[in-house]
This record gives sequence, structure tokens and C-alpha cells, in this order.
Amino acid sequence: MVAIGPLNIRFDLLFFLVSLGILYGIFRFLGLTSKQREAVIGTWFYGFLVWKGSAIVIGLLTTRDLSLALYATGGVWSQWIAAAVVLLFVYRLDRDLLGYWMLSGLLIWLGMTLAVPVYGTILNFSDQPIHLWSAVLILLLLGTTWRWMHAPTRGRILWTAFGASGIWLFQSYTVGQVQWWMIGIVFILFGLSLYVARPSKKAIQVSIGVLVLLAVVNAALPERTTQTVTTETASTGLNIGQIPPSFELQRTDGSTFDLASLHGQYVVVNFWASWCPPCRAEMPDMAAFAKERDDVTIVAVNTTTSERDPDNAISFVEPYEDAFTVVYDRDGQVGDAYRIQAMPTTYVLDESGVIIAKQFGAIDKNWLNAQLN
Repeated sequence: MVAIGPLNIRFDLLFFLVSLGILYGIFRFLGLTSKQREAVIGTWFYGFLVWKGSAIVIGLLTTRDLSLALYATGGVWSQWIAAAVVLLFVYRLDRDLLGYWMLSGLLIWLGMTLAVPVYGTILNFSDQPIHLWSAVLILLLLGTTWRWMHAPTRGRILWTAFGASGIWLFQSYTVGQVQWWMIGIVFILFGLSLYVARPSKKAIQVSIGVLVLLAVVNAALPERTTQTVTTETASTGLNIGQIPPSFELQRTDGSTFDLASLHGQYVVVNFWASWCPPCRAEMPDMAAFAKERDDVTIVAVNTTTSERDPDNAISFVEPYEDAFTVVYDRDGQVGDAYRIQAMPTTYVLDESGVIIAKQFGAIDKNWLNAQLN
């Protein structure tokens, strides 16, 4: 998230929209007409609109409140719906423009890989080799696509799709998020590529070389590619790899909670307020996640100094008391220590109390699963 005053803007979405503007300029440089540029870029823009629209609908069905639904993410369902709409528009796209569309997808993917890594903080190159290796592989695929984009064929498109799926599988495997259906997609694309356009001897040699490169890269990467900093080496701070300030706050019943008591467990520290629509929108998903994961404790810190009436916070969070550890920052000292400028703000701590992820803005089950699997 990028905090602009009281507003939170997702960095990946902001980067995505900026990328569309950059692509428009690239395609103009390549000589595409205005209609052709709009046809290619429009597929992505319409997919974005469908993603947000379906997220609102899903959020409305879940929360029954339009003001909360506007902040919903839609989860995996919205992503699949958006992907289906994009593919539908691509199917209807002029065949001569398919190469440019593949190029646009790779350029957007490259930018997102560099700017929003699979894990960690933005542009923190030294601690995140996986997204740099991924960027190199995408660049190689981009160079290959650049050579044939003016004359697309089914075979070239399929081989590029197979290459992209292979990089995606490599990324997912390295960060421990690979699933069987991902492997199935890669093998299906590989089979289609072989059937439609049998590779040349040179293509086979290049493919073997890439596979060897991936094996070497995977062997060179550390076993745990998120953060391996321990309590003994981590410094105190609010960045990934550091230990955040500990605190003691009161629960709703007046008893005292100490964050240090959770040492040895995974902990999610979430700062919220009852008046904050994104906070209200994320609560059901956080509660569902908490009930599914006994190995993770969610500490919901109410920024009580921002509440018009503290009783509003107590009544709002009451349905979630069985899922969260709810505490109240009545004098604002903890919020100041964590530099809370926008809400909600979430920190994820590992068993050693080290920050392994953070988010400014609403979170959902998918985000929590991605950080804690």
C-alpha cells in the first residue's frame, strides 16, 4: 500500500495502471494505430474493471453493506473472473495483435515482479534473489517474444505461454506455494506446444539450458527465502527482518495482554478502528482465517484515541472476540511506536518475533495464507 494522507492505494494496482500508460506509448512508438493500441490495452483495463466490480459484488453478498463492499478484494474468485474476461477479449482480438498482447502481458509482469516482489518490501533487492532471477527469465522470454510479435502463430504463442507458466511455477515452488493444479497447467501447455508446433533442435537446446539454469538457481537459493533473521541478529524496528516494539495493553475484560507472551508463535498484529470501512471489511476474513489456523494468533489493536466513542469499538468487535485477541491502545502510545499513519495496518511476526510481512490497507485470507504458509 502507498499511504497518501488518509488514503491507502495498493502499490501493485497503481503500478499496473501506470504500466498501461507506458504500454500505450510503446505501442505508439511501434507504429500501432490508435484503434489497435486501445484494442490491446483495453483487454487489461476491462479485466481490471471486472476484477473490482466482481469484488464489490462478492463483498456485498458477504457483508450486505455497500460501503464495506467497496473495499473488498474478492479473493481468488474475483481473480479468476477477471482472468476469464481478459481471455474472452483476447479470443476476440485480431490475430495480428496477439503478439503485441503477449508482449504487453510480459512487460506488465516484469514491472510487477521488480516493483512488488513475491515477498518482502518494495525494491529490497539484497534479501530477495528470487524476484530478480524471475525478472531475468521474464526478460529472456520478452526478448524472444519481441522477435516474433509482428508475425504471431499458434506455435509461437503457445511456446511463450508455456515459458511464462514455467517461470510462474518456478516462482511458486521457490517460495513454497506450488500446488498440483499449477503443475498440471504447465504440462498441458507443454503438450499443446509440442502438438501444434514441434520445436527445432535449437529450441530444444535452449529449453534444456533454461532448465539447467533453473535447477542451479534453485540449488543456490537459501532453504527459506523469506526472512532467516533470528532474534539474536535482528535489530529493533518496523522493517521486514526487524523486531517491532513489544507492548502491554488491556483486553475488553480489563485483563492485561503482553505481546512478548506470544514468543514462539506466529503472530498477526492488526491496527484497526470501528469507523474505518477497510477495517470493517477485512474483519470477517481475518476471523475466518483465525478459526482455521490454531498456530497463528491475531492481535487486533484498537486505536482507541481515534474513536469518537470507545463503546462503538467494543460493540463492533464483540462478534470477533472468540477469534482474535482484542486489545485497546487507549493512550495512543503503541500506535505512535508503530508509526500508524493509515488504517488498517498489519504486521506479521514469525516465531522469533521478527517481522516477515506488513501491509498498509485491508487484508484477506489469501494474503494471510500467502505470508504464513
